[in-house]
Amino acid sequence: MGYFDADAQEMLEVYLLEARQLTGQLNETLLNAEKENAFSESEIHSIFRVMHTLKSSSAMMGLKDLSSLAHKMEDLFSYFREQAGGIEGVQQEMFDLLYRFLDFIEDEMERMSDEEYQPGSTESLLDEVTKYLNDVSREPASGIAAASQEEPQWAPSSEMLKRPGTIVRVRFAEGCRMEHLRAFMLIRQVKGMCTDLESYPEDLEHAQDQAEEIGKHGIYIRFESEQKEAVLTALSQGLFVESCEVMQDKAAQKESSPCGKQKAPRPAAPQGNSELEFLNVRSDRLDKLQNLAREMIIQIMTLEIQLDENGMKDIKEGAAHQINRLIGDVEHTVMEMRMVPLERIVPKLRRILRDICRDENKEVDFEVSCGDIEADKSVVEYVSEALLHLIRNAVDHGIESPQERAAAGKARKGKIKFSVESTVGEVMITISDDGQGLDSDKILARARDMGLLTKPQEEYTKSEILNMILHPGFTTKEEVTEYSGRGVGLDVVKNVLENAGGNLYIDSEKGRGSTFTLVVPLTLATMECVRFRVEDYRFSLPARYVHRFLEYRENDPGVREINGRTYMLFEGRMVPLIDLREFFHIEGTTPEDATIIYARGTEKEGCVLVDGLYEQKRIVVKQLPPLFGVDFRRKTGVSGMSIMGTGRICTALDLEIMLRLYERGNVWE
Repeated sequence: MGYFDADAQEMLEVYLLEARQLTGQLNETLLNAEKENAFSESEIHSIFRVMHTLKSSSAMMGLKDLSSLAHKMEDLFSYFREQAGGIEGVQQEMFDLLYRFLDFIEDEMERMSDEEYQPGSTESLLDEVTKYLNDVSREPASGIAAASQEEPQWAPSSEMLKRPGTIVRVRFAEGCRMEHLRAFMLIRQVKGMCTDLESYPEDLEHAQDQAEEIGKHGIYIRFESEQKEAVLTALSQGLFVESCEVMQDKAAQKESSPCGKQKAPRPAAPQGNSELEFLNVRSDRLDKLQNLAREMIIQIMTLEIQLDENGMKDIKEGAAHQINRLIGDVEHTVMEMRMVPLERIVPKLRRILRDICRDENKEVDFEVSCGDIEADKSVVEYVSEALLHLIRNAVDHGIESPQERAAAGKARKGKIKFSVESTVGEVMITISDDGQGLDSDKILARARDMGLLTKPQEEYTKSEILNMILHPGFTTKEEVTEYSGRGVGLDVVKNVLENAGGNLYIDSEKGRGSTFTLVVPLTLATMECVRFRVEDYRFSLPARYVHRFLEYRENDPGVREINGRTYMLFEGRMVPLIDLREFFHIEGTTPEDATIIYARGTEKEGCVLVDGLYEQKRIVVKQLPPLFGVDFRRKTGVSGMSIMGTGRICTALDLEIMLRLYERGNVWE
């Protein structure tokens, strides 16, 4: 039996969900505070609430040592909170301590689902926090924007006290319970009568960890209203309200325009709660729902074939069509439910960037441009792993030290840009840096030493040379560090992307920097595809790549043989023409009514010669099983499989890989 008893085991999933949300919030707060080298008053309160909640929930799970550690952290930020202000000029020691705490609890959470889980020791961390708390509590409050010693611990912020309006303190009857929700409902009750309204504590609806404090000390409300007396009456007569005491009444200063007219007051906030209601749904249940939708798509395709074979066209175009449409709506809805913003990756990237810059004494600005672009949860998870490798490489291999950059005439601080763009059915993610770039001569020399060259060195294109760094075990770094030198990294990135149905593109200029572009589908569930055949074999290409269909006989005069490979004249330029029969060694001859498909990917374009076409349709494309090996896709251009309505297997093709293989002459054997 594992560490958790039966009751705790049932609560583990909820605990982990809440704890991950809290640690994510803590990580983002720390990154922002470290950037400013200061903790604002709101950030201190936020960290205090995180520690308080982690303390309580960990104790409930029987994680006593972790609860004690969070309690000690809570004590530390309780001390800072009592100063009623922010902290300026924070020592790096404090940030390091908080990051170690964050790393510890994240490592613990990763292991908690294991049956053999046993809590890690918190002893050294607990000693560090205790020592730090003892040290700072003995120091003078010169670095803290503190209020007078007479100011109570439970009090509105100094910013709130400076603002105009009426500030009241509302206390609730003893033992009324759920005081934070009662305070939230009280705020909602008077919100429509006020032009401005705020409270201490903030976000009362989600302040369950402060319910006990609210019960002891009440809440502070600052409001501005032309119906001041009505607001005060409503507050004092609220349910379970014991007292409503006016603490401050400061008239708003009248603001005038150049014409001397008084500035119009802000419109009153609308009454009622217009926020959407959200539910947390277990990801495995969404996965199951998605799989069911995929199976329904396969079954309806089979049903349509059977209806055709039995001459039931009226049923196919009637009830079966409606069912097909409803299944499509279900699949689309499930896909939307699984979509998450790519921006959620950013805190992880900032954290790994912060750690490696500190370890290697480098300075880097991180620019982010994500917008509100979303992708399937599985895709985002795949991409997250790949991007962590790319960020490490950008700092370790690309960005020079401040001294080297200054000597090269660059700014001492490097720059890494993370940008996301959305195209039809795909997401394009770019990581670029202004570092030293990739050295083609060095890459070729290393490739020659590893025996990777298969043709004369001068015949390799720039793209082919740069792609050599994706080979397993490839590294040009002579020293092994914590982050590089072992030849593990970019080949992992390529494998991760291929598992997600995506591709990686590299561009670099020596001395100017490098750009890595990741192209991945928005979802791994289903894909709009064009299906076609060669003899008895069925194939598909993503519809977003297919642009034209041409008759083979009409375009045959434009076909040429160049260096042993076939090209076709298309719109004034020669593009590769891949005969799938030759590419995959399929027996038979090309029929007179064969079709040419012109397709264009992110980086390459070309034509594919096929015997005949089927319809364009959204189908389920399943990834290749591990049995095929990690190199199967990049050696064959086969990215997955799907099942047609007849039960036949349809092979999904990767256009970019096929064109790359064809141009190199490395056709499938």
